[in-house]
Amino acid sequence: MRRILAGCLVVAAVGAVGWGAAYGIEEGRKGTTFSALFEASVGLYPGSDVQVLGVPVGEVTSVTPAGEHVKVSMTLDPGQSAAADTSAVIVAPTLVSDRFVQLTEPYVDGPELRDGTVIEETAVPVEIDDLYASLTEAGDQLGPNGANKNGALSRFLEVLAANLDGQGADINQVIREGADASATLADVDQDFFATVENLDTFNKTLLEHDDGVEAANRRFAQVTDYLAEDRDDLAAAVGNLGEALALLESFIKDNRGEMRTSVENLQGPTQVLVDQNESLEEAVATIPLVLQKYVNAYDPATNSLVGRTNLNELSVWSGDGLTGETSEDAPPVLLPGVGEEQ
Repeated sequence: MRRILAGCLVVAAVGAVGWGAAYGIEEGRKGTTFSALFEASVGLYPGSDVQVLGVPVGEVTSVTPAGEHVKVSMTLDPGQSAAADTSAVIVAPTLVSDRFVQLTEPYVDGPELRDGTVIEETAVPVEIDDLYASLTEAGDQLGPNGANKNGALSRFLEVLAANLDGQGADINQVIREGADASATLADVDQDFFATVENLDTFNKTLLEHDDGVEAANRRFAQVTDYLAEDRDDLAAAVGNLGEALALLESFIKDNRGEMRTSVENLQGPTQVLVDQNESLEEAVATIPLVLQKYVNAYDPATNSLVGRTNLNELSVWSGDGLTGETSEDAPPVLLPGVGEEQ
């Protein structure tokens, strides 16, 4: 009895292990299931491909309405993955073939697309009927009931054709130069955008000081008006200035040698002035005071200069009045000297 029970337990354990292995293999084969919400799903059916970078990695399992959208359920093949932030786009290779779903972000690293994810960032191709309807509407707007009701569009095309007639080479050159300019801008895009940013900053500064800019514009307009009112006088002044400059040019041309000689002769006197700079500075500082003392000493009543004599300077320089030999032996001056404050 015990042997039978033990055998049953072994069989049950082997069965559980086998079932678990089979379940794991089946789960491994299952792949990631997810869905996406599209505005429409024309030409998309269960079994349509799901691709990443043009390579099939799964298939559509169902297409069902979901309110204002269409819910497309999909499954990736085992071992395939996509980035968690991927978008989904319905692609129409041709007008009549089946369409497929393209996942925009392949998996490289980081978060992966998980089971149950609903992709809301989607796009669908323009339908041929919508394209035809847009072309028809454009034709109606440009036709006899629209922009060309009074023949304006026809006249515009005629004038345009006349202006472009024979200008093919020039237009070709303009296009090529525009392409070269675009290539140049592409090479210096950072500097170009920096310039645009600086201009934006400049415009913002002008906007912040709009009152000052407006006042400057008004003053500039006033100056322009004044110049316009005195246009004749201004023209005459400019003409006279031109004549004066012509005479000056002729004078310089005729007297070039004499002017060179005069400039060379000025070198000596100017050097003397430079050498006597300190003396000149002292003279400039003292002459006003001397002149002021002269004015103070003048007596208009007697028309004479009034002053007083320093008798000490007339006295002897030593005790007996006859032995003074130098100015060092002179007694102190009691009156203020020239240039000193009284």
